[in-house]
Amino acid sequence: MKISLQNFDLNLLNIFNTLMLEHSVSKAAEKVCLSQSAMSHALNRLRVLLDDPILVKTQKGMLPTPRALAMEVPIRESLTKIQQTLYAPEAFDPSVDHAGFIIYGPEYFEAVYLPVLTSYFQNQAPNVMIKAGIVTTSIEDILTSGEVDYIIGIEGIHEVPNRLRCQSWLNDKLTCVARKDNTTIGDRISLDEFRNVRHIYHSTLGTPYAQTFLDKWLNHNKINRHITANVSGYLSATMITEITDYVLTVPLQLAQKLVKKMNLRIVEPPESFPDYQLNLIWHPIYENDPAQVWFREKLLDLPNQKL
Repeated sequence: MKISLQNFDLNLLNIFNTLMLEHSVSKAAEKVCLSQSAMSHALNRLRVLLDDPILVKTQKGMLPTPRALAMEVPIRESLTKIQQTLYAPEAFDPSVDHAGFIIYGPEYFEAVYLPVLTSYFQNQAPNVMIKAGIVTTSIEDILTSGEVDYIIGIEGIHEVPNRLRCQSWLNDKLTCVARKDNTTIGDRISLDEFRNVRHIYHSTLGTPYAQTFLDKWLNHNKINRHITANVSGYLSATMITEITDYVLTVPLQLAQKLVKKMNLRIVEPPESFPDYQLNLIWHPIYENDPAQVWFREKLLDLPNQKL
């Protein structure tokens, strides 16, 4: 006789397993917190569905039929596998587990915070690999597909759909950088001076300068700046700044790193300059994965680390 699972109460499999363990209706009922009459009713349902007595009363108590004995081990193994599948996944152990994470964001993240993160992984998570990149398409598409795990988004550039998770990650001050012996400007630059000096523009994720949050702010305040060179990386931007009188505007934490290693100095920016705000963006479909939970905690803690 064929039995359709569509018409079979799967709760009866657990009842069957308990009865086969106890060989007693009353003991089985107590174990699964049912009344004895409810357990008897469940056993009768099993007998009808399987067309078999299942358990038979004898002088030695209730004994299973050959059909029940043949079903006992496969059903118990199946229930065990189901139970194991339902268990919450084990926590990620960075000291031994392997994992790879892909995070897209501005060069600022790669230059200032990615070294801190990879240094930590070298000692604490030797089997973790990170791939960094830049956003060139819809952030929702690449997060939904799993192509990218996290995006460091720049406030004012990336619009984040409500379907995605977005958390404020870091605020930094914008400042200016100039050659140490650049005599055209002092230790602070006014808005008028900022308007008149020549600038190196570092492209944010390939964004035209007129669309950056800084230039939107400048345009809103009817301030134009003279872009002399438009480059795609901090390295070339700083190397040009080292040998010219041009000014480069970057977040403060990056500027502090640059002046330690290059022939550059920090110039206080005009007052009321906008802050450089970054957000951490991810897709909720993957957020409960143990490895992702661990990695996200490390990312969110990064701004608190000593650079």
